[in-house]
Amino acid sequence: MRRSDNSPKTVLETILDWSQDRPEWQRDALRRIVSKGKLEKPDLDELLDLCKVGRSGAGNGLKPSPLTKSHLPANPGQDSAVSLVSIAEVDGVNNLAPGQTLTFEQNGITVIYGDNGTGKSGYSRILKRTCRARHAGKIEPNVYALQPSSALASATITYGVGGVAQAPEKWEDEEHPHSVMSAVSVFDSECASVYIDRKNEVAFRPFGLDIPDELAGACLYLKDALTSERRLLERSRNPVLLKPSWKETTAVGKALAALRQDTDVQGIRDLGTLTEEEATRLSRLREDLSKNPATAAAQQELKANNIKHLRDSVKLIGTRTTDSVLLAVHGAERDARVKREAARIAAEKAFSGELLAGVGGEVWQSLWDSARRYSTEVAYPGEPFPSSSKEASCVLCQQPLQAAALDRMARFEEFIQKDTERQAQAAEKVAEGAVWELDSVIISTRPLKLNLQEVSIQEAGLARETRRFLAEARLRRYVVMKKLGSAQMPVLPGGAVHPGESLTQLEASIREYAAELQKAVRGEKREKLEADFAELTDRELLGGMIHAVEEEVSRLKSIQFMTQCLADTTTNKITKIGNDIADTVITPKLRDRFQQEIVKLAAEKVRVEIVRSGGKYGSPQYQVRLFAKPNTKVKNILSEGERTCVALAAFLTEVATATHRSAFVFDDPVSSLDHRWRKQVAKRLVEEAHHRQIVVFTHDLVFVNDLHDLARQEKRPSQLFTVSRGPAGAGVVKQGHPWKAQSVEDRIDKLMKETREAKKLYDKDEEEMYRNKAASIYDDLRASWERAVEHVALFRVVVRHRDYIDTKYLKKATVLTEADCDIFHAGYKKCSDVVGAHDPSSGRNAELPPPKEIMQDIETLSSWVKAIRERQKQIA
Repeated sequence: MRRSDNSPKTVLETILDWSQDRPEWQRDALRRIVSKGKLEKPDLDELLDLCKVGRSGAGNGLKPSPLTKSHLPANPGQDSAVSLVSIAEVDGVNNLAPGQTLTFEQNGITVIYGDNGTGKSGYSRILKRTCRARHAGKIEPNVYALQPSSALASATITYGVGGVAQAPEKWEDEEHPHSVMSAVSVFDSECASVYIDRKNEVAFRPFGLDIPDELAGACLYLKDALTSERRLLERSRNPVLLKPSWKETTAVGKALAALRQDTDVQGIRDLGTLTEEEATRLSRLREDLSKNPATAAAQQELKANNIKHLRDSVKLIGTRTTDSVLLAVHGAERDARVKREAARIAAEKAFSGELLAGVGGEVWQSLWDSARRYSTEVAYPGEPFPSSSKEASCVLCQQPLQAAALDRMARFEEFIQKDTERQAQAAEKVAEGAVWELDSVIISTRPLKLNLQEVSIQEAGLARETRRFLAEARLRRYVVMKKLGSAQMPVLPGGAVHPGESLTQLEASIREYAAELQKAVRGEKREKLEADFAELTDRELLGGMIHAVEEEVSRLKSIQFMTQCLADTTTNKITKIGNDIADTVITPKLRDRFQQEIVKLAAEKVRVEIVRSGGKYGSPQYQVRLFAKPNTKVKNILSEGERTCVALAAFLTEVATATHRSAFVFDDPVSSLDHRWRKQVAKRLVEEAHHRQIVVFTHDLVFVNDLHDLARQEKRPSQLFTVSRGPAGAGVVKQGHPWKAQSVEDRIDKLMKETREAKKLYDKDEEEMYRNKAASIYDDLRASWERAVEHVALFRVVVRHRDYIDTKYLKKATVLTEADCDIFHAGYKKCSDVVGAHDPSSGRNAELPPPKEIMQDIETLSSWVKAIRERQKQIA
């Protein structure tokens, strides 16, 4: 339930509006303060993390939960006062027994009595969590259970608005109070706005006005923590950076001198990373600047020559192992094989069936060539060979040529004229030359070992690249050689970069450097070389301390970050809102109301007032001071009970400013009060019950009686409940006074009920159980006779533990007769003879009276009480 549009804003609503432009961590802190009252160390540590998250934007799983309207107590209008109707179905709250229902008187006062440990506090904790309490506390589950529940505490709560009961609502424990029931205010010792401050003085902090204080305290905690972290960072600079070993004039020196939180770290990394060429140049300068420049120049020329030799060898190998050359070798070999096969086929056709061996061979071909020349030039000039004339004879055997011989010679000549054998031989000669030329190329790192070492010194990467190229060239040649004699084309591996161009550049670089050294012989460019050496030396140094530089930039960023976070811990605006609220809340009207409440609670015995005592952070400070001695420390004068009266007066003063009259809940409001103040508090609460619902939890039986008697006198409706511990747990609710506070009539009624229960045991022959029950009844009956003397015969003129004698009713005691005394003596003596407190001797085993006799003894007391009361009514 929210406030009506016409009602003024509460302090908390003012703080909510003010908080909208505050840092997120402060809004989260306000939620915690409103919900639980005081920030504890875990809260402050989380707020510190939230402050950092708010500035960094980096999420670590922790997110702020700002104060919203849902966290504020309800502020209903005058006609919408909130009252409590009942609490039922409680689960997970301490050791409260299940199945209990606690109801509340709607138009008067409800008193819940219970001794310590009976569960009274469990019910009050539920109301502190649902209603408006300065310190809501925490609800724990039943720690004695074999398996403590992890579920949230819950209950079914019914409340009323404007006198109309609402539907029962299932409540579960959560951080902020209930949206409607938070209009109900709770008071206990921890909720007091009066407390002993650090100056040992009694301070006054109205509800809501302590919120800026608590927030300012959180700011100071965070400020101290952040300042400590920043100081630690400021003292944690890397020693490497404290004593520079670099030159201020180099690029590195200038960069390190200008380090800031926004320095480009990648640029620093790049500056500290030397290329292979730069590293080589640094190595050369380091070595050569320590030598005679002429000697160093000559050595550089020698190195350049070594690299030139390697470059030439690589160039030759590269030329001999190109794809075109290697495939040409394989092609020549394949062509020779093809032509040799063609020659073989032609020879088989020409000379098949011949008797002599070697026909068609080289020797035979030589003989045939001689025969042809003899025939065409001498024997048969102008005729073809062999001669086809009939008179022709064989030029070798001089015999006439027969048809078969002519045919054979024609075939031989045809074979020779086709030249297949000659082509095969020529192709084989070309293939043999190509293979030999490929195989004769030396592809090995062994003869180039020194050259490669020189390159490795200058540029290790180029040396690896060159070795990779040579290895691949050797592999390519091997693949081709393995495929010789095969019709399958070789698949040549590739990918290695030809290092020729890089070797050429390296050679040129070394010769250029040698020329620089040569000029340095005459003093030229010496300074430039030394400057280059300094730059490269510092860059190499930087490369080894990049991590330290990165840490330094990170440290500077952290320092700036802490400074930014510290900006979110200033308290100026918090102090201003605190002052504004104080000027609105602590008005002369409020001070006058405080005086009225003090008078009602302590009469003239406590003469104090509220005065402003300055302030530093958050809100201005107010103190409770003595009228007569304003400079005296009130704490040293007021007793604990008097301070409780002052606190209760402050509470009633605060809530009197509300625009509604919702219920008040008081949890042990007189726990530290003696009889001098208890009655005054009871009067004030009963008076307030004329205007709103009052609920009181107490373990003080005298206070219970005071409230009961005063409510009856003021004709205010009242209900009394007693909570006790039972087999199912604590918080067992029973209506009415506990036995020790019950009236004589109530006790008589209870004794009769117990006697009827005892009769059941008697009828079942449960002898031992009956004996115990009967003895207990007579023990209670004896106490009831005692109470009858005090409350009936003496008409409460004298009451135990009461601090006064009510003499106005003394004459009612005069109705007592001698017969009354005899009846009392007889009944009291019988009870004393029967009860277990009077242990009989071991030799006697007296029987206890039967139920009928017990009932008669109870009725004797009842008749005695009625008779005396009737006679007392006759006395005005």
